[in-house]
Amino acid sequence: MSDKKEIIIIGSGIAGLSAGIYALRNGYDATIIESHDKTGGQLTAWMRECYTFDYCLQWLVGTRRGASNELWREIGAIQPANTEVIDHDIFHKVVDDERGEFILYRDAGRWEAYMKDLAPEDSGGIRRLCGMVRRADDFVDAWTFQSPPECRSYWDYCRAVVRSATFLPVFVRYRKSTCRELIEDLGLKNEKLRSFLGNMFGEADFPALGLIAVMGFQHAKNAGYLKGGSRRMARLVTDTYKSLGGELRLDTRVKEIIVERDTAKGVKLESGEEVLSDYVISACDGHTVLYEMLGGRYIPPATKQAYENWRLFDPLVMVSFGIDETVVSECHNTTYAKREKIDIGRTKVREYCITNRSMYDETFAPRGKTALLFYFDSPWTLWEDLTNEREYAKEKRAIEEKSTRLLEEKYPGISEHIETVDVATPRTEVRYTGVWKGAHEGFFPRMDASNDGLPMELDRLKNFWMIGQWLFPGGGLPPSAQSGRWVIQKLCKEDGRRFRHRAEEGCGDEPKENSWNESTLKVVCTILMTVLIVDYVVWSKVAAWGNVGGPA
Repeated sequence: MSDKKEIIIIGSGIAGLSAGIYALRNGYDATIIESHDKTGGQLTAWMRECYTFDYCLQWLVGTRRGASNELWREIGAIQPANTEVIDHDIFHKVVDDERGEFILYRDAGRWEAYMKDLAPEDSGGIRRLCGMVRRADDFVDAWTFQSPPECRSYWDYCRAVVRSATFLPVFVRYRKSTCRELIEDLGLKNEKLRSFLGNMFGEADFPALGLIAVMGFQHAKNAGYLKGGSRRMARLVTDTYKSLGGELRLDTRVKEIIVERDTAKGVKLESGEEVLSDYVISACDGHTVLYEMLGGRYIPPATKQAYENWRLFDPLVMVSFGIDETVVSECHNTTYAKREKIDIGRTKVREYCITNRSMYDETFAPRGKTALLFYFDSPWTLWEDLTNEREYAKEKRAIEEKSTRLLEEKYPGISEHIETVDVATPRTEVRYTGVWKGAHEGFFPRMDASNDGLPMELDRLKNFWMIGQWLFPGGGLPPSAQSGRWVIQKLCKEDGRRFRHRAEEGCGDEPKENSWNESTLKVVCTILMTVLIVDYVVWSKVAAWGNVGGPA
């Protein structure tokens, strides 16, 4: 019988696996309980005949450098000796029935030249935008902390300020702006350029800093694609967990959290079995844990307000095609925007995407064959009450038929070469991952959200934590994996242990190779912040006078 403290982790997505890995490295016993028959959660793919259809991974922040890269290496997702990272020259392409095409080049210089050629009258605003893009990756990495707030020192924040100094005025100016407001502030006049930039992510109210950051990651070659996709990444991280001695229980569903005197004591399974532990970490769907496994008790006000009022990502419908010939696309990932909304089954769609996975990863289909993905947003309200199996099957057939016709429009003659079709709906997502309302990335990005997200702890409930993408508006793999690291750092601090990861650094340690004392750094940072504030005020005045200047 082990005398180590036991941790039960609910869910084997990237957050749960990350927490399990760091728990084991720090002397805890870890058991991950997963309702599905395989690990990965949202990081998933499946086989149909000889084709692999990937639901998740298209690009990943941290493939080259920085805090996220260190995290991926620590949990085994990136292994330099055998991980191939692909950086596309063209990040994305949009084809609009009315306005033609628009290309998002990975390199900011090439993108800037392209947009200036498209809209020479907007050269000043374009130059400013691409200048921000060039510096965005450094800013995001500077403020991506490897430790949770209670494990940070003053040094951590000082370093972030120093490292991100050149971008801070941009952050202050646009931290509460939408893409549409950014366009207005840049003074862009060309209607085609305004339309494409304003709706690049399908939303005029998408955060401006989100647009700048995404393109900044691309420019820095720090958001590439990991060859092998979701299935390989999930397997590598799972192998790391298993190699450390972690226990994994698949096909096992948790019914409730066992609580005694406001302290989590373990979990009760649907089978009736009770599994006891010293700590419980929820790494599964947040709504399910809060409102079902815990019966609505212990919810912090901020978390309650989020689940009642915050907007969710719309679910996806993904139609995967296995084609028995080689298909070459102009761009690996293209969005098609229609002049008027069209019906794809019950969903009224103005935009849909087609991704040619086989253009850059031969693991998705055998040689001479192609895996194509056709996907679009579909509101949960269309699926919530579609419980009749006959009606559900009818809807899937309608989606398949319309998607095939639209695919035929882009690739004439391709219908004759379709070997297999798989339709995954929001109900598919809910069935296999349990995600609330099919919101694959949780809460939609918010301009007023804290970088540290919603609280991990619940009101009055001891020995219990929540991790995963539901804590961070915008969701995604990096913050989910990061939260798995954070929760074990917090636990180590509570237990008086020195946190250990692959490099065996301590929680809250001062940064290495820093010869400045803290008082000196405080003075330097105070002076720097004063300069930045003055710079921002001056820049604001200049912009108000109608000058197109500002940081470039």
